[in-house]
Amino acid sequence: MFLRCLLVPTAPGIDVTRRLSAALRLGQRLHAHIDVSFMAPGPEHVLAAMERLMPLGRVTIEAIERSVREAAMEGEEALRRWCEREGVPYASSAGRLDATFVTWTELSGEVEPLLALAGRVSDLVIVDRPDPRVPFTGRALDTALFSVGRPTLMVGETVPYDLLDHVVIAWNGSLEATRLIGQCITLLHEAARVTVVHARTERFEEVRSADLCAYLRWHGVVAEAVTPAVGDETSVGAAILAEAERQHASMLALGAYTHSRVREFLLGGVTRHVIEQARIPVLMAH
Repeated sequence: MFLRCLLVPTAPGIDVTRRLSAALRLGQRLHAHIDVSFMAPGPEHVLAAMERLMPLGRVTIEAIERSVREAAMEGEEALRRWCEREGVPYASSAGRLDATFVTWTELSGEVEPLLALAGRVSDLVIVDRPDPRVPFTGRALDTALFSVGRPTLMVGETVPYDLLDHVVIAWNGSLEATRLIGQCITLLHEAARVTVVHARTERFEEVRSADLCAYLRWHGVVAEAVTPAVGDETSVGAAILAEAERQHASMLALGAYTHSRVREFLLGGVTRHVIEQARIPVLMAH
């Protein structure tokens, strides 16, 4: 699957600089365009939320609409300045299919349905690591993983200069990991180095990392396999992240939530640990 349409969702007050950097570095390698989608609640959503907190005698729909317009204008202007600094074409509509350029889209409504529909006509959704202080970040990640059906790239505080320098795949033979591999073959093909990490657990014998390496070879991707041991005091998620760090990985690819979110929340899980602790960008699919 070619990754030609990269979606960067944003909202009022959200800084997209890190994700734009990640999108640009991938886009230039993949000849992809970047769509920054500004998602703001409509007046009816704002009023409904505010009614629970304060009297609305002086709050008007016009004031809310003006505030949203101003936030959108500020966001678009910031994007234009970023494009100028980075030397990236800013286009009001689609440009050449073999070039990397940036477009700006404004959408009104709730994050979940807007992102679900926009993501389904994109190839990759780029989101921030969830921050409890910024509700949009958690909502965006959840929607991208569970409602879009496309791969999701989660970006943390640092973005490697070359995200495709060394991609480490956390492999367990799950349906989620399989979907991720199938959807991101083009990206893996562009990687300078690929390593398959298969943690040694009680189900280790059921899945062979050599089989995945052989499959990737058919697609022109040469990968090596590594099998870190998981000790009694170490979780699988911690073992994977430790191995990725030891390998100097620039990106981790992971099938997300192979168990239910409720089970992961109550008992802990690989995906939850990686989302909370990963220092490098994480490519996921559910």
